[in-house]
Order: sequence, then structure tokens, then C-alpha cells
Amino acid sequence: MGVMVFGLARSGTTLVSDLLTIPGRSIVISEPEVYKQWSRATAARVHRLARLVGLDIPEAPPEPDAYGGDYQRYFDEVMLPAMGKLPLWGIKNVDFSGWRFLFKNYPPQRLILCVRDLRDTALSGLDRICRLGITFRGSGSGIMRDEAWVLSGLAYSVHQLMEMQKRPHLLVRYEDLASDPDARKRIADYVGLDRLQEERLNIKAAEMRRAWEIEKHQGGIGTASVGRFASEPPGPARALAERLWRLLPEYSRTFGYEVPPADPALSDHDFALRRPAGAAPIDYLDTESWSWDGPHQFEPSFAQRRARIAVAKVIPAGVKVLDLGTGAPSLTSLLPTKAPPLHGDSVARAPGFLVSALHRGELPPIGSADLIAILGMMEHVEDPMALLTRLAGTGRPVALSYHAADDTGTLDRRQFGWVNHLTRAELEAAFAAAGFRCKAHWAFDGRQSLFHLTPLAGRKSAVADKAPAR
Repeated sequence: MGVMVFGLARSGTTLVSDLLTIPGRSIVISEPEVYKQWSRATAARVHRLARLVGLDIPEAPPEPDAYGGDYQRYFDEVMLPAMGKLPLWGIKNVDFSGWRFLFKNYPPQRLILCVRDLRDTALSGLDRICRLGITFRGSGSGIMRDEAWVLSGLAYSVHQLMEMQKRPHLLVRYEDLASDPDARKRIADYVGLDRLQEERLNIKAAEMRRAWEIEKHQGGIGTASVGRFASEPPGPARALAERLWRLLPEYSRTFGYEVPPADPALSDHDFALRRPAGAAPIDYLDTESWSWDGPHQFEPSFAQRRARIAVAKVIPAGVKVLDLGTGAPSLTSLLPTKAPPLHGDSVARAPGFLVSALHRGELPPIGSADLIAILGMMEHVEDPMALLTRLAGTGRPVALSYHAADDTGTLDRRQFGWVNHLTRAELEAAFAAAGFRCKAHWAFDGRQSLFHLTPLAGRKSAVADKAPAR
């Protein structure tokens, strides 16, 4: 293999692979998933890319039956000989699971590593989940795509990347790739090409599912996504990005990014990097699992996951839910039927998102929602009473989560970006003053409470009045 491109998801790896994919001269396949179970979608995407660059392969995509369902067999028997006729071929991955096995079986002559400010990477990961609608399909699928997955998956990838970067490589920082033509020239020089490709062939082969990226950068390479964190309003998404950055200061120090202040409280965290060389405290399969409890330490993203799972179990089929402070729109995919989703957040993470300054207690238009869910957001609201009063004014029932100060005595609440610290008594008083009747399920997971709030003069609640399962 001429070159392998590896990096964190959302760090510019696909752009690099497209720059290095020139019809008749070179190909770098984005996520070929050589060792995974045969996927017709992946096989078709790789086949389309191969045809776009002019490889001598059959016109029709491969069928699994012809290769015993073994995708690696197809890759080795068909793709490798065809790619071997080009001056340069390679693959690009953001999946670090099994990377040592991959290097052993397809050893690259050159390695390009892509990095990006961790805060921007985390937020871009959330935006991608929203844009592509890749959340999860409940416990039956076994797979999660939510804030907890972003946190743990990126932490896992950083651990692996820190080991991989000990090998000879060309480092490509997303910020430089987007802004500096010399950085792009260094890529071409490194692999022995006299020019780079302008057309985004890997994205084209994926049937333009990520066309919004091309539109955002007006068809070229631009800096529109550099410094993404700076524009993120206060809330759980911003706190998640900052949390990841603070958990892994060695990453920022190694790759030349702003280094967070030292925090001794995080040095013993399950996701921390200060461990014996090569130790991997995070198992990749755990990050994928819907039922994983996460690290031993308290993490708000896992609490938000638990709240969504619990609330979804008591919402009847057909109820139209407005999910406020959505982040990843995972609640919708947990509901018993897929009523048209309504998602609201402080930024438009995807088309159709309702935008308002939630952290200041402002609501978007409620529209036809039967129920409002606000899970993982309330602790970030500057004026909780203003938000509750506005919620009651909608006449809709509300499913709300909160970590009461009484139940979090061992936590430093401010380290999670929380700006209010209400006790159980203060919460009950606030609900009543806003005009709600409250059914509370206190500390249902040990610290977090769930509330079924019904406006005193509003419609009958659509939520079953029973305690959620843990």
C-alpha cells in the first residue's frame, strides 16, 4: 500500500483521501471496512469509486454470494490487483479498532495522520449525527450514536492515535489543511504526486450523502468549520466538547493546540491518558453498546442517555415530541413509532432544527407538538424560572430531567458547565410557581431525577404516569 490515512472522525481524513484520488493515477478509498461483515452499501460505494477512477473491474457491484460473503476475499481478489496497476493506492480510516492488524496485513509505505482541535471535533461529530440521522434504533440494534458515543468514541480514538503517532508519519492538522495551500502541497510531495485532485470523488461515490460539506465550503476548501467551538452557545453540547478537551490534555500538547489548565481531579479518570504505554482503558465494543454504563466517574452525556431511554419507555405511540436541547436526536429513534420529529436546540445542527437561545430560557415555536422533552439541558439554563414559566405557557406537558443539588453533593457541578444548582425543595417550588403539577421520580439512576410536568390549565398529559425503568 502506498499510503494509509488515519485520523479522528471529522478531522479532514475524507478531504485528504479525495485530494489523493486522481482518475488514472491514484486512489485512496474512504472506509473500505475490509474486515467487517459484508455490507452491500459499502461494497457499492467502493465499487462506484473504483469505476470513477477508471479501475478495470466489472460494471456491476459485487454480490456477496460470489465470494462466500467474505468482503476481504473480494477486496484481495478484485480490488488489490486493479489498484496495483496505479502508481499510488491507499485507504483511509477513522475506525481505530483493529488498526494494528490492518497495518500488519496491508503495510503502508507512508502514513498520514489527521488531527483537529478536540472541541471542534466533538461538535462536528454531533452535527454529523444530526445531518445524517445516524442515532440508534433502540436496544434491538445494540448500537448507540449519541453524545455519550461521541465522548467515549473520541476518547478511545485519541488513545489509539497517541500510539499510532509514534510511527513515522506526516501530520496534517485540519486547521492548516483548510487554510494553508503549502500544507496541501506537502501532502502531494509526501506521496509523490505532482498535483492534487479537486473533485470530491469519495463523497460522490457515497452518493453525496455529505453534500452539505461541499456546500458549506462553496465547492472548494475553506475555513468555515475552523474554530467551530467558539460559536457554540452554552449548553450540554459545548460542555461535552470542553469536557473531552480537558480530559485529554496530552493530545492538545502533542499536536500543538491550546492546552487546557491542569485539573488533578481528572488525572485518574477512566478515559485519561496518563497510563502505562500502550494501555487501552476503553474497549471499542463498549463505546458502541447502547447498554454500556460508561466510566466509573459521573459523565453528563451518559446521564442524558439514561434519561432518554427512561422517558421513551413511557411515551405512547403517536405522540409528537418536541425534543429541546437535542444535541444528538436520539430520543426520536427510541420512541415506539416514528412520528414526524421536532428538534430544538441553540444552533441549527441540521435542516429543520428549531433554534432558540435555550440557555437564556427562550423557546422556539412549539408548533404541533403534543409533548415537550428537555433532557440534560436544564442545568445549563441561566434563569430556570423563566424557562419553566414559558414551558407552562405552552399548555403542553413536559418531560424534564435534572440533577438536584441534594443528590450531587460529591460532584463539582461547575466542572460540567452547570450554572444553576437547585435543591429538591427549590425545584418543587419552581414547578408550582410556574404553573405545573409535578410527578417526580427522584434520583431514578442514583443522582438524576425525572419530572412529568402538567400545566394546571393545559391539556391532559400524553405520558404514562409510572416510574421509569433504570
